[in-house]
Amino acid sequence: MFLRLIFNDTAFLPAVPFHSVRFLSNFESYKKGHFQDIHKKLTASDLKNILEKINPNPSCPSYLIPNNRYTMKKTLKPLLILPLIASILLTSCKKDEEEKMEPMQSKTFNYAFNTGQVGAGTAYDGMHSKDLMASLMLEEMSNGKTKVTVTLMNTQDGENYMVHSHDAADPATTPNGTPYNEVPNANVLVGVVEGNGGTATYSQESTMSYEQLTTSYEAFFVVHDPTQAMSTTDLTTYLVVGTFAR
Repeated sequence: MFLRLIFNDTAFLPAVPFHSVRFLSNFESYKKGHFQDIHKKLTASDLKNILEKINPNPSCPSYLIPNNRYTMKKTLKPLLILPLIASILLTSCKKDEEEKMEPMQSKTFNYAFNTGQVGAGTAYDGMHSKDLMASLMLEEMSNGKTKVTVTLMNTQDGENYMVHSHDAADPATTPNGTPYNEVPNANVLVGVVEGNGGTATYSQESTMSYEQLTTSYEAFFVVHDPTQAMSTTDLTTYLVVGTFAR
């Protein structure tokens, strides 16, 4: 017959023959993990002394249980499986989230110099070189907003280029009959590109979503001429003008 000693219901001592037991020299030695093997015949008194040294105030009324080679195996098996199950569940959840999360979108729109593309009599008339080009890049953001970046190529060094988004409007409702609101929409694009003699950029965060700006938002993208007084009604002063993000 074999016996197994239980300490505070959780710490298990190795199973030993009934006639032999790991006798602890003292309780402090037990806590330090040092043992002394003393083989001797067990008497009721010996057993009582050993149990009192191991746990003088046991929470479990039973100190001895029949030894069973499957006891520890059955006890540990669920504990070993739990981390595996948790890992599988977390991986599965993470995979599901990744599958549901669509990648952020972005798109770039290119604009040529204003040669009258939007209508007769609207071509640029001024002293700025006519090789300036522009691009408008929209980047979808995780917060539902959109990053708007304007890039100008062949800028003049030291010149400040006003770049605007003007909401489309009925000419019959605007003060000067323009097909857009003369006041630019700051929630979409109002900024300054600082010319450096080459390629220069300006970025801002629009409160409108990427889908709105690329599908339903109706407006004009404008680059004003920095070499003359800015006008929001005379299209011949626009270096670049075109439909916003189309």
